Amino acid sequence: MKIDQSFLQGQRAFLRGEYVRSIISFGNALEAGMDAAKVHVPLGLAYFKNSDFPAAIGEFSLALELEPANDHLLFLRGMALFNDNQLESALDDFSQALWFNPLRGGAFVARSLVFRSLGRNEDAARDMQSALAAGGVEAELFIREYCLTPHLYTLALTLFDVERAPWGRAMREAISAPTH
Repeated sequence: MKIDQSFLQGQRAFLRGEYVRSIISFGNALEAGMDAAKVHVPLGLAYFKNSDFPAAIGEFSLALELEPANDHLLFLRGMALFNDNQLESALDDFSQALWFNPLRGGAFVARSLVFRSLGRNEDAARDMQSALAAGGVEAELFIREYCLTPHLYTLALTLFDVERAPWGRAMREAISAPTH
C-alpha cells in the first residue's frame, strides 16, 4: 500500500492538535488516490476533534460501509451522533457496538449517558454497572476524548459523580478492592 505524503502530514497535524490542517491533508491524500478505506477513520476523527460532528458522522459511516461489524467504528459514530444531539441514533450505534463486543466498557458508558439524557435513569445505572464489570474505562480520559460539547461534558461529569450516582457504591467498592 502506498502511503501518500499528505496522509503522513495529516497524521502529524492530528497529533499536534491541528485538526483543520489534518482535515486538509487527509483530503489531499484522498484526491491523490490513496485508498479511501485507510483515510475515512482518521479523517472522521479529525472532524470529530474539530467539533464538525456531521462531517465526522459521514466519514465514520463510509468506514462502516466497508466494515459494518466494527464495534469501534460504531462507538465513534455513536459519539459523533451523541455530540450532535442525535440521541436515538447514538443509542442504536452504542447498542449495536455492544452486540458485536459486549466487553466494550466505553460503549456502556456512552449508552448510559444517552439513557440519562433520555431520562431513563434505571437503564443508565444498569449500563454504568456493566461498564464497571467490563473494566477499562477511565473517566477523565473518556470525558476529555469524547464529550466535546458543553452539555455532554457536564452530563458526563454528573454521571461519573460516584458520591451521588445510584451505581456509586459499586464503583467505590471496585476502586477500593485490593488488586492482585
